[in-house]
Amino acid sequence: MALYTPYRSTGAGPSSAAASATSEFDILKNSHKFLREDEDVDERRLSWEDRLAKKFYSSLYREYAVCDLKHYKSGNFALRWRTEEEVLSGAGETTCGNTRCPLHREFPGGEDDNVRPALTVLELPFSYTERGESKFALVKVVLCAKCCKKLMWKRNKEKKEQNKRGEEELVKEGRHEAAENDGGEERRRRRPRSHSSGDEDRDPGEQARKRRVSDDDARERSRRRSSRSRSPHRRKEGRSRRSP
Repeated sequence: MALYTPYRSTGAGPSSAAASATSEFDILKNSHKFLREDEDVDERRLSWEDRLAKKFYSSLYREYAVCDLKHYKSGNFALRWRTEEEVLSGAGETTCGNTRCPLHREFPGGEDDNVRPALTVLELPFSYTERGESKFALVKVVLCAKCCKKLMWKRNKEKKEQNKRGEEELVKEGRHEAAENDGGEERRRRRPRSHSSGDEDRDPGEQARKRRVSDDDARERSRRRSSRSRSPHRRKEGRSRRSP
């Protein structure tokens, strides 16, 4: 049943031919809004196209929406309100709300509730662009477990990648700190050896001079001890100690 009776002009001009070629779908496509804010506005203030779109909007049931998860891997999905036929059949409320899901129309097993898969009611933050304007709405959908995973697929993948990058950064930081600690310990162990060997390689004459000075000092100390032992004063004291 048509939502309106198209106006037919008696003229045969090109403008009347273009008007008669416009379909209801074209008008609704240009004038429909996902959420309308003019429900309380006097219809006499609206254009004819807006009145048609508003009439179609009022025939929709906006408690639950149905979605299309064809491009779920990109994180994009389509939403629309349910029609009267879908509401009467329970599609999108007692069945999965993904129109591409086999469980959208009916469940396997017929009327047996024991074999029906579990459904989850989700309230989705739906961001969309309408006529160049960014809008936001919270929309309820009913999905089966498989379609819930599809809906959250991109977000879960991004979380896994973020956690993986964090773990890799921690491993790199740990390896860097371990390398710094090992390098510092190795430098501390090698420093005395490299310094000593460097001095010998750098100036062998200096090392020989130091050894000669050390030998001269040793001979001087030995000479002093010998002169003290042969002094007359010390010999006299020794004799007096031995006499009774």
